[in-house]
Amino acid sequence: MPSTDRVEQDRIDRLRRMKRRPLLLLGLMFVLFLATRWNPATWATWVHAFAEAGMVGALADWFAVVALFRYPLGLPIPHTAIIPRRKDEIGENLARFVAEHFLHPDTVRAKLQSVNLARQAAEWLQTESGHQQVVQTGIRLLLWMTKAWREDSVRQFLKRLTRHQIERMDLGLLMSQVLEWLMQDRRHQQILTQALRYAVVLLHDNREKIRGNVQRESPWWMPGFIDDRIVQQMLDRIETLLMQMSLDPDHSLRADFDAVLTGWVADLRSDAGVKRATESFRQAALDNENLQEYFYQLWSSLLSGLESDLHSENSEVRRHFDRFVDGLAVELAADPDMQIVANRWLVDSAVAVVGEHRQAMASLISDTVKGWDPEETSRRVELAIGYDLQYIRINGTLVGGLVGLAIHATSYL
Repeated sequence: MPSTDRVEQDRIDRLRRMKRRPLLLLGLMFVLFLATRWNPATWATWVHAFAEAGMVGALADWFAVVALFRYPLGLPIPHTAIIPRRKDEIGENLARFVAEHFLHPDTVRAKLQSVNLARQAAEWLQTESGHQQVVQTGIRLLLWMTKAWREDSVRQFLKRLTRHQIERMDLGLLMSQVLEWLMQDRRHQQILTQALRYAVVLLHDNREKIRGNVQRESPWWMPGFIDDRIVQQMLDRIETLLMQMSLDPDHSLRADFDAVLTGWVADLRSDAGVKRATESFRQAALDNENLQEYFYQLWSSLLSGLESDLHSENSEVRRHFDRFVDGLAVELAADPDMQIVANRWLVDSAVAVVGEHRQAMASLISDTVKGWDPEETSRRVELAIGYDLQYIRINGTLVGGLVGLAIHATSYL
């Protein structure tokens, strides 16, 4: 890829070559003007009129084009050198135009709704370049985070932040709110149901192990068949009770579970003893340097393992992330309903961000232009549009000549 300096030099050379064309055309008009000035032939008068008017048009358009960027011939003629003199105003007008027309929420929404962003993203993720770009970006972000978390300044900042947040926390109130949330819509009973089902499976799969442990711990004088019968009956009853509780949402023990949680919520909110206990626990956690160091070492070990894995050629994290990106792309590409949801979320998010910050986004243009040197601004703009402006000079020369012919024809007729 060519360097920036090389690209800019190519544009300068291209503009310089283009400027020669209207200059050569002006020279041609001047030669024709002189060649026909004292020629009395009829055809010469027509050529003379064309050349004379062409020179006027060429000079007028040269003046107009040059006046945009600098003083013509270095003379401070009023209303010339427009861009360097009014660059700040031009930047503000451009920023306002972008904010009102390009960054208007309705414009952004209409544009985004005209394309299926989610499908395009899914198709891009399925390409080799898109897939690798996302994976590499994710890996670089994880590596940056592992390095940042290890820095002492970051560690101390997070330590202070965590301590200040915990100091302002009412642990009892927080725990009661969590329990209340769990009890809404009987979520706690759903959790209990899953726990009971898991306990039934666990008990059923480990019957022999429990029987063996009981037999080993039984007195030597207890007959083995009695132990086995007692254990079997006990396990059967426990399993039956757990099964009944898991299947019956109105079981009496479930009501006891409700009562226990309701009592905990009340105690956490109002019981002075419980409040003192939670406050004591919170303060002990804050003051326990060993506990904090333990958690830091645990976290540091986790980060070290993650970083080591990411640098490995057979990285497990990279492989899982690779599969996740593949799966996401395939599922999203094959699910039109999810594409609709994703597109709606993307459009609403983009419109909200642009609507709230469009003035700040547009001000980037005006602030950048204000920071430019006037001469440098003029040079940059001329490099950007100067090539096309030379066609104005060429057209002005030719149109001027045609107007001269029309005026001469009028006089002749």
